[in-house]
Amino acid sequence: MSDKHAIGILETKGFAPVVLGADAALKAANVELVEWRQVGSGYVSFVVEGDVAAVRSAIDAGYEAASRAGEVVSQLVIPRPDDALEGTFQREG
Repeated sequence: MSDKHAIGILETKGFAPVVLGADAALKAANVELVEWRQVGSGYVSFVVEGDVAAVRSAIDAGYEAASRAGEVVSQLVIPRPDDALEGTFQREG
């Protein structure tokens, strides 16, 4: 992750809301899907990466879409995350 990037995380209760949220996030801003993960007990999350403004826009759009379909548990944007976090997330693809 470079200095001009941010990561955003959206966690929902259920699979359908996270799919709708991720779709809206990716369509709303120039971000990349880093991963999605089943956390357990019905909780699912996705992680996007991009510049700070794009990630904030994407997570906001994802929150709106996911909350219409189900329960959003949390949302988070981390501008310029520490390099130690880079190995925590696995790129899809």
